[in-house]
Amino acid sequence: MKPSPKRKDVHQRQLSDLKRQVDVLRDQLRRAQQLATMGTMTAMVAHEFNNILTPIINYAQLASVNPSFAPKAVAKAADGGKRAAQICQAILGLTSNTPDEPTSEDLREIVAQTISAMAREPAKDAINLIVDIPDNLEIITRRVELQQVILNLIMNARHAVMQTHGTRSISIRARQQGDETVIQVEDNGNGIPKANLRKIFEPFFSTKKDATEGGSGLGLAICRQIVRGLGGKIDVESTLNESTTFTIHLPRGNAGIARIPSIPTQRLVPQALEVG
Repeated sequence: MKPSPKRKDVHQRQLSDLKRQVDVLRDQLRRAQQLATMGTMTAMVAHEFNNILTPIINYAQLASVNPSFAPKAVAKAADGGKRAAQICQAILGLTSNTPDEPTSEDLREIVAQTISAMAREPAKDAINLIVDIPDNLEIITRRVELQQVILNLIMNARHAVMQTHGTRSISIRARQQGDETVIQVEDNGNGIPKANLRKIFEPFFSTKKDATEGGSGLGLAICRQIVRGLGGKIDVESTLNESTTFTIHLPRGNAGIARIPSIPTQRLVPQALEVG
């Protein structure tokens, strides 16, 4: 017996409603991972803020007993305040939760702001950071989403090289290749075993030992979801004890970019299914 038109319409509405709710949950999971990534940076950012504040406090104390130090104290406070403001602005940009439409962005500037949000300069950890991106390389994308992916890859690369005792190197490169923009993040850490490469983008898979290292296993899975939503793809190549390279392929235009659903986020639990 065929379902009545009324029942069919009800089922179609239910399926559409469930799909929208799944889209909302996926978006909230992405945002949760975004904040989790920032959480793994907390100690590093706090340490850098301490480095900024210490000379400001020391010179202020000197100036309080010896006024001749006042100009130096003011200069240190101005420099430190400017650096702190830059870090805060970069972090706020990365934690924006406003779904943005694709816009034309300068890729080099996106990467620079992402690195600034990490607060700690790589050289302080003996990391040689190479950024090889042409000036005025424009890309149509959702800025915050792409920054989240790049931040995740840089944090993973930093974790990988910090496990080594030799020369530490991370490179971020980008180029136009036909109708694509190709972005690569490479590190010279210990590499990923071949058996793990097949699972590296699976949810909850992590090569990190525990949660203290940021090893929830969701970071790369969500990176892949974001990149797909931007109309692209992400893959990885690794040679054990040598290097790992993540490569992102994104379209030059916005034809393949998926639309972000605009749905009230409070409606998360499916309502009881109607019958009739």
